Amino acid sequence: MRPYRAFFHFAVLLFLLTQSGASLAAMPRADQASGSITAEKYLRTEVYFGRNIPGGGTVSEDAWDAFVDEVITPRFPDGLTILDADGQWLNKDGSIAREKSKVLVLVYPRKARKSVDRKIEELRREYKARFRQEAVMRIDLERSVTVTF
Repeated sequence: MRPYRAFFHFAVLLFLLTQSGASLAAMPRADQASGSITAEKYLRTEVYFGRNIPGGGTVSEDAWDAFVDEVITPRFPDGLTILDADGQWLNKDGSIAREKSKVLVLVYPRKARKSVDRKIEELRREYKARFRQEAVMRIDLERSVTVTF
C-alpha cells in the first residue's frame, strides 16, 4: 500500500471515531486475515441538565459539582464528559425560554446497555428531585466503525 493511502485510511478512521463519540482508548481491533479494522458497537448517551430552578434561582456550580461527585461519578467511574451548554425552547405562550445547562456525554459498549440505562435513569430521577426539575432530556445514539484497507 502506498504511504499516502495508509495515511488517508488512518485519517478516515480517526474522523469516524470522533464522529461516533468513541475515544482512542476504545480503538478498534484489527482482523489480520482480511486487513480490515472492526469496532465494537457503542452507544453514546447525552443527558441534558437544565440549571434553572422553577420558582427562581439556578443550580450553582458548587451544587452541580456536588451532584457530579455524589451521583454521577459513583455510577460512571470509568469516565465521562461534561459540557457547558446554552439551551432554549419555545414556551406554550410563544415566548423563548433560555437556560444554562450541563450535558453529560457517555460512550459505552452496546453490551452494557441495560446496566448503563438503569444508572442513567437513577441520576435523572435524583437530579429532578434534588433541583425540582420537570424533565431531564436524554438522547441515545448507536455507532459502529469499520475501515477496510
